[in-house]
Amino acid sequence: MTTMLLYKEIKALNRDEHKGLKLKAAPNCDFAANTHLVPIAGLEFFQAARHYPIVFIGEGAQAMPIALLGLKDGHNGYIDEQHAWQPNTYIPAFVRRYPFVLAQDDANNFTVCFDAAYHGWNEEEGRELFDAEGKNTEFLDEMIQFLQNFTAEMERTRLFVAKLNELELLSARTLKLNHTSGESFVLSDFQAVDEEKFMALGDEQILELHKSGVLGWVYAHLMSLGNTNQLFDHYLARKAQDGADA
Repeated sequence: MTTMLLYKEIKALNRDEHKGLKLKAAPNCDFAANTHLVPIAGLEFFQAARHYPIVFIGEGAQAMPIALLGLKDGHNGYIDEQHAWQPNTYIPAFVRRYPFVLAQDDANNFTVCFDAAYHGWNEEEGRELFDAEGKNTEFLDEMIQFLQNFTAEMERTRLFVAKLNELELLSARTLKLNHTSGESFVLSDFQAVDEEKFMALGDEQILELHKSGVLGWVYAHLMSLGNTNQLFDHYLARKAQDGADA
């Protein structure tokens, strides 16, 4: 899965070309309305596990944790008809960084980029990116710091996944969801930590996970799987609404 999810027209930010550019505050999250999953950093697991199933997709070194937002492609169960995110629900950093993103080249150099297709860009109103002298505004510097922190945490998460693979803890999983209405749904094509293998780890391996600060991530991930039932409720509610609107 590409980490460019959500983005349609990525451009490198240039202080000369974009000196007058302003970002108008978004009234909603319509840019993520058709996204049923987003990558998530391990540091976010504790907050995200209260709301979303956190699972792993991809194989081997390409595996990554994602927050599952919907049961089918094109369906975000946490966004309402006005494209507002569900109140009191944690919004993943991958979503909060939009419309900015850091692009990395083969030499590990980073460039601040943005989605030029986002409708909030203009030169009349909103948050300025550069001041009259062409220097970064406080807003832009704060956003760059956010992007850098997110990138660092995603690298830390990559190392976490590498450790899970080394310990052979990730296994393919399938979940069958059943609803009181009689409907059912089979969730497949994802991986999760194998609890039996995890419990069979030696003391030294557990201590290593603990000292590296990721042991809690495993528990948060396992706890989050219970949110699939909540996700199923969202799915059925949207399905019923679509049927009523038809």
